[in-house]
Amino acid sequence: AFFLSWWQASPEADWRAPETWQAANPGYGDLQDPEDFAAAVRRTPEAEFRTKRLNEFVSSQQAWLPSGAWTELEHAEPPEGKEVPVVLGFDGSFSGDASVVVGVTIEEEPRVWLIRAWEKQPTDRDDWRVDISEVEAEIVKACQQWQVVEVACDPYRWQRSMEALEAQGIPITEFASSSPARMVPACAKFYDAVMSGTISHDHSPLMERHLSNAVLKVDRLGPRIVKEHKSSPRKIDAAVSAIIAFDRATSTREIEKPKPVPMFYG
Repeated sequence: AFFLSWWQASPEADWRAPETWQAANPGYGDLQDPEDFAAAVRRTPEAEFRTKRLNEFVSSQQAWLPSGAWTELEHAEPPEGKEVPVVLGFDGSFSGDASVVVGVTIEEEPRVWLIRAWEKQPTDRDDWRVDISEVEAEIVKACQQWQVVEVACDPYRWQRSMEALEAQGIPITEFASSSPARMVPACAKFYDAVMSGTISHDHSPLMERHLSNAVLKVDRLGPRIVKEHKSSPRKIDAAVSAIIAFDRATSTREIEKPKPVPMFYG
């Protein structure tokens, strides 16, 4: 004989409310610690929390960040000069997607800002391509303007540019955004900072749009952001660049106080 009992919260219920947690978990308050739920809800994306804690089947189109979470964070301007060390994150495209450079300060509460984005506009030709030399020049310019200790790049289709920049003395590192092993913990770290309010940004409309376009993918490899589907025109490249830069900036801060990089490029 086989018997199944299933407890599930209502999909319309507030996923952050203790009464919702209790409705889906008969051991809540006894076998399951309410404080554990309270801690998890602050660091776990909504779709993942509903799946793992509320026993709900959720759509893969679930937005990654809760509505308003990014826009409600404090406004912050980029650093002036080279007093504060920074990390740049770059996610590049060849044609369809955007190419974006984002900066993150290496501070106790990091600042995030959009440096530049290249994105096909409605008035552009169908064969529009990003100007690779322009992207390279912008990265060099950023390294001259700020104390850049690392430029973390997604190498897909940009390996030659990375080699050229490294030859100029740019502190290039690889960060494959297609690697779940890299992106799963990086996304979790970024999400936790947003939800705890320990991050600020320049309130770039493009960055906000790309973050709102990101959806959560949850599989055996772990939760991470993706486009709603591969051919979607809704770009997420600024979100990826910010996550890459934030991950490397916070990792650098945790390891050691960064040292200035010799400025012999450009």
